[in-house]
Amino acid sequence: MENITEYQYAWMIYVAGAIGCCLATWLLFRRAGRAWVHFFVITVMVLLLTPYAIDVEKMIMAPAIYTLAFGYLEGGFIAVKPIAKLMLGLWASALVLSLVYQLLTRNRGQAYHEAPPSRRQDDDYHDPTDVLLAPSAHRQLTRDERIARDELLSEEPIRAIR
Repeated sequence: MENITEYQYAWMIYVAGAIGCCLATWLLFRRAGRAWVHFFVITVMVLLLTPYAIDVEKMIMAPAIYTLAFGYLEGGFIAVKPIAKLMLGLWASALVLSLVYQLLTRNRGQAYHEAPPSRRQDDDYHDPTDVLLAPSAHRQLTRDERIARDELLSEEPIRAIR
């Protein structure tokens, strides 16, 4: 096995920190909704995890955000235009892929929470989400309260179908 160089150690530490930042971003925005979580996590991932070749012949890479910042300070916008194009292209591509994924999986969560119609009419029906949605965690919803709640949460009203 090859010896790991300081360059590789530096990249491993940097990538571990960047993944930690992505996890922190997810934790911070997870209640904002699925689309916002994807947007912010993708933005942080592109900013922190995009590499850029400093020396093309030796393939010495550095994080693109640092190369962008220090290149702008040294040579202005013209010097960092290729890096900016790379990062914007990656960001736009990742957002498009995220949108496609969200569109393909948008109804997955609804099917999990809906109860079968035959069980809705049973008086002994107990939904595990009752405890989470009930005004008091110590009492269960009555049959009428469950029907009203399910009506409000479903896409089409139950009574309109009957």
